[in-house]
Amino acid sequence: MVATPARPAPDRCGLSELDPVELGTAVVRAWDDFLDVVRAGSTDLSRPSRVTGLSGKELLIHLGNWPGSCVVDAVIESARSGGEGPPTSPEEGNDQLVAAHRGDSEQAVIEALVAARDRVEAFFGGPEATTWGRTLARSTVGPLPVLSLVHAGTFELAVHALDLAPCGAPAPSDHLLDRGLAALIDITGHLAGRAGIDIALSASTPSGGWAFASGLDVDPHGGWTTSPVPPGPYDGVGVSGPAADLLDAAAGRHPLPTLLMSRRLHVQQLQQWLRLAPLLDDLPGLPGGSALSSAVSGLSGVVGGLSGVAGGVGRALSRFRR
Repeated sequence: MVATPARPAPDRCGLSELDPVELGTAVVRAWDDFLDVVRAGSTDLSRPSRVTGLSGKELLIHLGNWPGSCVVDAVIESARSGGEGPPTSPEEGNDQLVAAHRGDSEQAVIEALVAARDRVEAFFGGPEATTWGRTLARSTVGPLPVLSLVHAGTFELAVHALDLAPCGAPAPSDHLLDRGLAALIDITGHLAGRAGIDIALSASTPSGGWAFASGLDVDPHGGWTTSPVPPGPYDGVGVSGPAADLLDAAAGRHPLPTLLMSRRLHVQQLQQWLRLAPLLDDLPGLPGGSALSSAVSGLSGVVGGLSGVAGGVGRALSRFRR
């Protein structure tokens, strides 16, 4: 069988358009900030995390590099072979890793996290980022540029840093939360571009935020743009609030309707959010994606629709790299 050749990303491909050195500096700094949370003197990884049934140590196992399990290596190998093929089951892989390393020491888990961080730094510091950065690799949300996939890990880092609060961990840095939000918006932009949805959407925090744009005017081949937005008022469709609340809503840690009704989050042009409902149609790697989409289509109130869209994309992002 002849291997499928590597495939380039669309002309417009979100954060993958950035200089790899610039993007790499931001991603490695996010990893360093995450490790500061994990290794803080107040953090006790033996205590339960926010995720039911997982201690802090168990929560972190899947983020590390272990023998035979390295996200960056897997992404590059996928890009070499054209980024095609059926996605693997992320839950099954995570369960296997946790089962295999549950008995390992906390220090061993931290060393695996450091190894993952160092592999990311080596990727951005060497020729791989330039050679493969805008090449498509397999993910559970469809083929994505390698740079987008490597950067998208910052979403998990940010959410899991927040998940360690019951372990006594300090709050994550503004930079780590910002990169997690950038990853969420970048991948949502990819999904919107692939679906051909003509929309621009902002996610704003008191210190700034991120926005994506998709549609024929952006790129007729399914591309999208991702860009920072300054703090303060913005035009068009969007959501604003503290970065931690935006990430928690997307990850399903807090119900979005509750955050909206308590005014911790504010939405502009709520009806326009429903245009994103097609993102949930048969989304690979998202259990219940079709059911969520049906719920959005038949919603009894627009708040429920927004909850389905944002939560669905967040759950997909939490799974798609593994």
